[in-house]
Amino acid sequence: VTPDSFSDGGQFFALEQALQQARKLIAEGASTLDIGGESTRPGRSSYVEIEEEIQRVVPVIKAIRKESDVLISIDTWKSQVAEAALAAGANLVNDITGLMGDEKMAHVVAKAGAKVVIMFNPVMARPQHPSSLIFPHFGFGQAFTEEELADFETLPIEDLMEAFFIRALSRAEEAGIAPENILLDPG
Repeated sequence: VTPDSFSDGGQFFALEQALQQARKLIAEGASTLDIGGESTRPGRSSYVEIEEEIQRVVPVIKAIRKESDVLISIDTWKSQVAEAALAAGANLVNDITGLMGDEKMAHVVAKAGAKVVIMFNPVMARPQHPSSLIFPHFGFGQAFTEEELADFETLPIEDLMEAFFIRALSRAEEAGIAPENILLDPG
């Protein structure tokens, strides 16, 4: 639900358009709908403010939930957006920062008893790497120490993914997210 979506070109930015697309996807057999209010496309220079993102996604989630019991995923890295979306009827949080962008996210997911997709995001672990610089900075701070970030620059990608998931799973466990509610996305 963004005007600059890289996946749909902003075709479903208006509520009625988004709802029509949801109906179409459900009729075609979709079991899960992933709703996001912020584009994560390369080259984006800033992020959507929390209130604006909430205003984009919550009406769509409520409208879909009125009509269907389809699994609704909220695609956000911001805990306040996730909390509002879960209250509106979303079942799952799809966090592209892997619980690393907002330290409150894991607690919001745990409190709601929701499922979470923890995505491996090398941009979070290698922010200065040339391949990371084309992506916007997501997060309200650093999830890793400067020493860890320096070490990550030379790690093979598989080892980096392992270190990332170890940290993310630790955050999930500390917050009380049930293991059966965690899905890992290698990116």
